[in-house]
Amino acid sequence: MKNRVLARAAAACLACLMAAGTACALPQTSPVRTSLCASAAEGQPYTEVTAGALTCHKYNDYALIAACDPEAVTVEIPAEIGGVPVREIGADAFRGCAVSKVTIPDSVISIGARAFFGCPDLTEAEIPESVFLLDAQAFADCASLEKVTLSEGLKTIGTEAFAGTALQEVAIPASVTHFGQGIFDGTPWWEALVAEDPLVIFNNIVLDGRSCEGDVVIPDGVTEIGTYAFECSGITSVVIPDSVETIGMDAFSYCESLTAATIPDHIVELPIGMFCGCISLTSVKLPADVLNLRSSVFSGCTSLEEVIFPDHQVDVYSSVFSGTPWLETKRAEDPLVIVNGTLIDGRTCKGDVVIPDDVTIIASRAFYSDPDITSVVVPVGVENIWDSTFESCGKLKSVELRGVSYIARNAFNECTSLKKVMLSGNLSTVSEDAFHGITGRIPLTYGGTKEQWGKVSVASGNSLLRLAIVTYGETGDVDGDAKLGVTDVVALQNWLLAMPDAQIIAWNNADLNADGVLDTFDLALMKRELLAKE
Repeated sequence: MKNRVLARAAAACLACLMAAGTACALPQTSPVRTSLCASAAEGQPYTEVTAGALTCHKYNDYALIAACDPEAVTVEIPAEIGGVPVREIGADAFRGCAVSKVTIPDSVISIGARAFFGCPDLTEAEIPESVFLLDAQAFADCASLEKVTLSEGLKTIGTEAFAGTALQEVAIPASVTHFGQGIFDGTPWWEALVAEDPLVIFNNIVLDGRSCEGDVVIPDGVTEIGTYAFECSGITSVVIPDSVETIGMDAFSYCESLTAATIPDHIVELPIGMFCGCISLTSVKLPADVLNLRSSVFSGCTSLEEVIFPDHQVDVYSSVFSGTPWLETKRAEDPLVIVNGTLIDGRTCKGDVVIPDDVTIIASRAFYSDPDITSVVVPVGVENIWDSTFESCGKLKSVELRGVSYIARNAFNECTSLKKVMLSGNLSTVSEDAFHGITGRIPLTYGGTKEQWGKVSVASGNSLLRLAIVTYGETGDVDGDAKLGVTDVVALQNWLLAMPDAQIIAWNNADLNADGVLDTFDLALMKRELLAKE
């Protein structure tokens, strides 16, 4: 598990390293030796100041401790440098140093990721009240660290902040509201806590239940279940109380003995990987108020046969039910797996696919790598095509997006057979690489005018759209067929009469008097345009 935590931290490490990048700038005065730099991440100029064993970055209104002489033993961080307060101890600043004692002034407000990581001789740390953030692995692997004083004012303790230390006792202030994963893993203090009660709760937040077994009832009053809180535990059932407001990602992932979970009805979102890999979970009732199922919530639940949805529509993200018997059963009934207007999966579809008109949400990756789909018609009610929805559909030749206004990144990436595209006049944004990997000039029908097409935001990696042979819609063309006809008049008339199946694909084309409202005046002008044309 720890390896996975470290892997997750890698991205943050990279960001911190990038933030430390420098480029040349004009010199600034300093009472100590300086060099000339600028922040690559922020673009803010700073002066590099060497003060004793410390290397600092002095900005206009604050200073950051960037590094320390690795042989320094006793270090007192100054409250100010060059007339500005020292606000931060930067990422990796003391990493691996021989320091055994460090004094942190009350000017410091944050201690960066791995700031004191692996300082083998550091025995004690006192964090002043001014510090609100201890970032990931700030003191991790300080093998001699036995005592730490955390003060009121601290808000966030990052992932593995004190993991692998020799801490014997810790008082966590009530001010801490954000806890990372595995903060005290491997410390004598934490191991003693878990031995006393495997369900570890601080400040009404479940931090660790990984040693729990059997049936678990989380106490009333708990407001949050932390990220990875019960990961890989031996629990067989869990009851989450009504007091819980937030559940962290992967909270119950890979609990292979878990057969039942009770979730309060007021929970509106199930987080990423919440029950991923719970191979004994057979049935689940979704909360009555749930609105979102994030990626991989039930992925790999190989015994999950029953999912009870609420009556309303739920937004489903990618791979929520991948690897479940429930999904396989639904696919056997209909390769378009649709629940309450949300298309959850279509990866087993073949040939020409017409998505039903009552669908308004298509899950990301819903058709990902479908080897047999050749064409798709997306109804007017669908406004967004999310990430990788049709990515790598190698036989997909024709796409008709009747009402889509936003196309996310990689939506049609590597659809190498694509030869025909119809886009709605409502389209406003095409994200990066949405149509990447498709070569040649293809016919493209756009429901709006040439002027409107010029206003569509098209990100990089979409040369297909830039090279396409575009046919534009006429003024009054509301059905998106690139010409004004009787069908457009009928469509607008039915829509104004609130007919059940009335559809307006190109809204902009219907607003003939450009007042931002569709009404009988637009209908009259459309009829006049049609008569003049004939």
